[in-house]
Amino acid sequence: MRSWAWFFEFAIAVAGAGASTVYYRDSTNSYLVAREADNRATLIPDDPASTKLLGFAVHEAGAKLYWSDGSAIWRAGLDGSGPEIHVGAMLEVTWIGAHFGHAASDVTLTVEDVACVDIVAWSPTRVTCVMARPARTVASTKIPLSRVQIATSAGATPGVQPDFDALVSTPGYAMPLVQAITVTTTLLNPHTLAIDAGDRAASSLYFSDHAGGRVYLASTLSSSLRVLLSGAWSVHGLFVLGRSLYFTAEANGTVQRVDLSTMSSVTVVAGLRSPRGLCVDPSNTTLYVAEKGGKLLAASTSGTPGVARRVLGGSTMARLNGVALGPDGTLYWTETNTNVVARTSLTSVGRQVLVGGQPQSILSWPRHVYALSSGTGLYYTEYAGRISLLPLPGAPSTVVNAAVSTTALGQLDGRVLGATPLDALPFYALE
Repeated sequence: MRSWAWFFEFAIAVAGAGASTVYYRDSTNSYLVAREADNRATLIPDDPASTKLLGFAVHEAGAKLYWSDGSAIWRAGLDGSGPEIHVGAMLEVTWIGAHFGHAASDVTLTVEDVACVDIVAWSPTRVTCVMARPARTVASTKIPLSRVQIATSAGATPGVQPDFDALVSTPGYAMPLVQAITVTTTLLNPHTLAIDAGDRAASSLYFSDHAGGRVYLASTLSSSLRVLLSGAWSVHGLFVLGRSLYFTAEANGTVQRVDLSTMSSVTVVAGLRSPRGLCVDPSNTTLYVAEKGGKLLAASTSGTPGVARRVLGGSTMARLNGVALGPDGTLYWTETNTNVVARTSLTSVGRQVLVGGQPQSILSWPRHVYALSSGTGLYYTEYAGRISLLPLPGAPSTVVNAAVSTTALGQLDGRVLGATPLDALPFYALE
């Protein structure tokens, strides 16, 4: 079991267990743990339905929603149709053998029927590729070697050939010969997501990994996956516009900008208190960032570290998370502690609640918000697994509801509606 420093998501049971029992998820996301005051621990079989909606991105031109649940990245149509796992883990696969062509371009590699397109090392006797596995993956997951294949113009070879020694000395034998295969699986903890919503042809999906302190770049068109940044800890906000990638680093209170052409980085804003979500205007001149404590701030993207000016803030705004800018200059944000999605005009500043804030509101821990480019509506997410579309004006409708099987959110909805919850009502730390 890993040290307690690795535990990043906690759940405290408020009923149905002793007051001293603490529930938490290990950073591998492979099991839940119930730990008593005397340090006794009980492992609880994990259920993907218990994972939470941590990141969210929308690509309108590509007609896709993307979201992360702490162990995988999902995608679906804009109406929530056809949900599927896009990134479930990172695989590094190495083939050792003979007859692997004359160049990397001579080989075609597949793992579980998915093409592995990022070949990072090649020789006639050894080939290595890295890819995203589009399936739920846990520590116990094993990739059957029979589902791992290498092919050249001479033919395809799945798995390992037990008669390798005899075949490799056979004159004229040209098909790939595989003596051994190694598969290294890296479990991911995807958190914040970003895609260039303004680029109709965008195919790059960026995401932060809380456990590893990295930012990854995944393709939306293939299995391509690679580490883009290392040492990027506590990233709760990502935004990409053209060749600029912005991210908030909560631990040191900064907003950084990375030039994706040169991979050079600059600090755009410093001295923030727990910066979370951020967005940038289409002209790439002004960024807006939400501080968890309840402030919305604006700053120049010029690259000269400056002081952010306050756009809005107050005692009624608690635990801000997501922020988005509409095409008409309206700023939208989520307030997790007050269960509110709100907005303000940048010309006449004032908080207007769009969703939540009422005793009978069905809204639990809103996290992200995305304003449609048409200005006719917005998406917002809830931590326990729900994505909704709100027309402006109009009433919200649910497009993704992973919360149906999530005990916490289902029971909270029931309590709001006056129903009696079950004995156990878990709450979760919102990170």
